[in-house]
Amino acid sequence: MRAPSRAQVRGLLGTARAGHVGARALAVADSRALVRSLFLASAARAGLLDWLGDGRGLAEIATRMGAVRPERLRAWLEVGTELGELAERGGRYRVRGRRARAIAAGDALLRAHYRSMLDYQAGPYAELATLLRGKPGEGRSDLDAFADDIAQVSTAATPFIASYLTRAVERSRPARILDVGCGTGVYSAIAAGLEPVAEVDGVDLARDVVEAARAQLRRAGLGDRVRLHAGDIRGWAPGDGYDLVLLLNNVYYFPAGERVALYRRLGGLMTERGQIIVASQTAPGSVAAAHLNFMLACQAGAAALPRPGELETDLASAGFEISDVASIVPTEPFLAITATRR
Repeated sequence: MRAPSRAQVRGLLGTARAGHVGARALAVADSRALVRSLFLASAARAGLLDWLGDGRGLAEIATRMGAVRPERLRAWLEVGTELGELAERGGRYRVRGRRARAIAAGDALLRAHYRSMLDYQAGPYAELATLLRGKPGEGRSDLDAFADDIAQVSTAATPFIASYLTRAVERSRPARILDVGCGTGVYSAIAAGLEPVAEVDGVDLARDVVEAARAQLRRAGLGDRVRLHAGDIRGWAPGDGYDLVLLLNNVYYFPAGERVALYRRLGGLMTERGQIIVASQTAPGSVAAAHLNFMLACQAGAAALPRPGELETDLASAGFEISDVASIVPTEPFLAITATRR
């Protein structure tokens, strides 16, 4: 390694004299992480990484992208190369980095995660001053506009919730299950797979997400026992007699002031001594929880993560007896609660 030149030494000394050296060094690291996230987000949105394969030339990529400004495309590709997410040899670019390779291999969670950074995660921070002056009920419409990506990103908690759900179903052996806010249908499918005779009704506001989930369930051979519906549980009439009701990773979409009424309504759809499982992050408690809570607070309506102790208090107020409270995600304030109808 070469010794620094006099000009470099003078520059370093000037930086030191300016103060806040440690903070500036951290800012440089933050900037590099931001650039990587922005690059991967734009690549995921463009659907480019899974196409690069063993390498593509600039002209091929320009044609694929419909680019008429090849100098901009080249500059973008050079960002990926400097980050190590792409490799260039002989004018051909291929996927190299661990994150880029995972996206190219079809990791839907990572693809949605990075795409969401451009589509909606940055928006509330950029528009903070405007959002702070908004009227009650006003806000962003990300929950509708990006429902599919939000549903995919939320699957990060799936392994932890699935583990808890598996134990609960194996203990109670429910015959009828109601999955509120079923989204991709992942938990409906898990529950139905655990109990071969169980019938599952799922309901979700996002019609497109429900239709995609129905197709997936048919391919899995569960279409006859798992019925998904597009609608709002607060006005939808699925019938009653459910042994188990699920509210998994979605109760925060309901305004805090309406949750006790929601639990009471769900209790009225259950069998005597039927059970409800509620799983959710709470805030504060981690950077991820605080970030999600801020994102929710900036949406139109009144979405918000429950505060510590709120889930238990609301369920008790709605006439449920809590039988289990478990922290299910390491390092995160993420609870799963089982409660029985009194």
